[in-house]
Amino acid sequence: DFVEEEKPNFTLATLAPPFVFGPVTHNLTSLNALNTSNQLINGFVQGNCKDGTPPTMAFIWTDVRDLALGHVLAMEKPEAGGKRFFFAAGYFTNKERRLAARGSSSQPDTSRTRRWLPGPQDQGGDYPAEGVYKIDNSQTKQVLGIEFTPFEKTIVDTVNSLKTVGV
Repeated sequence: DFVEEEKPNFTLATLAPPFVFGPVTHNLTSLNALNTSNQLINGFVQGNCKDGTPPTMAFIWTDVRDLALGHVLAMEKPEAGGKRFFFAAGYFTNKERRLAARGSSSQPDTSRTRRWLPGPQDQGGDYPAEGVYKIDNSQTKQVLGIEFTPFEKTIVDTVNSLKTVGV
């Protein structure tokens, strides 16, 4: 362990995020440069799932803006030193992602965006009948003081940002 062996004049904190969704930067030169998590949202918006919502493979997420703030707070708060933070905002499904993306279609290209998404009648991509695993992000909230961005806002902001880079 680096800290134990080297005994530096600083402490380390680890932030462990799951899927990281959120708005893309305006200087993104290509949709191929999207992070893996946002590629999932882009796939919906591009129409890759218009015939049906795929099953959800993993159910936890965080917003990139919250994660960035978490890194700053971990440096600023002495009590964060030496800790590991499970940086998950909560659960999501592909069904919820689809519904949030449909809700983001308040821009002028509404018809195109909605046409490329599975319709409201589609029932795919929900939670499995047996439920999902449990997560505990209480240390992240308590020590860092993070208030996570709501899932729908994250998806709406992401879809709208994708429109600025050519979706």
